[in-house]
Amino acid sequence: MKDKFNLSKEQCVFIVKRNIVDYIYKSANLEGIGVTYPDTQAILDGGVVNGLTVNEMITINNLKYAWNYVLEHDFSKLDFAVICDLHRFIMDKLVMNPGMIRQVPVNIGGT
Repeated sequence: MKDKFNLSKEQCVFIVKRNIVDYIYKSANLEGIGVTYPDTQAILDGGVVNGLTVNEMITINNLKYAWNYVLEHDFSKLDFAVICDLHRFIMDKLVMNPGMIRQVPVNIGGT
């Protein structure tokens, strides 16, 4: 029996590309964005969805850009620079100085 948890890089990339809409949909919902799976697909295809704010649509597109960044680079190790780059992709146009350590207090809502 083949070990299903020991995948090659090519297999991992295939799985991500096949499920990327689902990953972005779930991440958006985790961030409190009330978007449906079909709406997520529409946004990723360049459409506009009624009922979402501009920031919510930017967040969904930024998640797509971050996933593309991960898929396009060969990371032999995950370091601080990579984390900063991912933060810059995800938070672009949403916070000041994305990709840099914040100098202001950060609040977590709902806790």
